[in-house]
Amino acid sequence: MSLADTLRQIGTGALGLARQRLELAALDIEEEMLRVGTLLAALLVAVLLGTLAVATAIALVVVLFWDTARVPALATCFVVLAAGTALVAWRLAQALRTKPPLLATTLAELDKDAASFREAR
Repeated sequence: MSLADTLRQIGTGALGLARQRLELAALDIEEEMLRVGTLLAALLVAVLLGTLAVATAIALVVVLFWDTARVPALATCFVVLAAGTALVAWRLAQALRTKPPLLATTLAELDKDAASFREAR
């Protein structure tokens, strides 16, 4: 086998390895984009529920001066919306705390590749 053939095989192998790593990086980026989209949707829900809770609280203050049973109904609505806001905000914070680093799988595979090259020496 000539030097040119050997170099061609090494180049082909290196390109194949690089292609696999780029595909893995693309999957990692796509997964991260989906995660960010989910987090943004949760944030939107938390903001919406929080806004509704404030609006209900304002209505509650106005209704407090009325003399019928509207107060317990509005108080219940306020508590439910506030609890929903707290739940979504808690889940959002939990998701942000436990998120994996960007391109973690790709970096792990590159570390494995580097280790296998070191062992081959």
